[in-house]
Amino acid sequence: MDFSNLNKKASDSFHKQRNMLKQLAQGKTLKCEKCNGVLTLDLATSESGKGMVKCKQGCTDIVLELSA
Repeated sequence: MDFSNLNKKASDSFHKQRNMLKQLAQGKTLKCEKCNGVLTLDLATSESGKGMVKCKQGCTDIVLELSA
């Protein structure tokens, strides 16, 4: 089996999300691709060691695992 396309898509997705997190951490305003709402980065969630990136409508909802 040739997994090169799947690996490329996974790699592209990872890099896209990493760049999005970098920009949000720098205080830049980013918009959700689906609803065009503002994305927010929340590192002070109720769960210890977790962070969130989301829009108000919930189209984008990324859970981050944070380490010390």
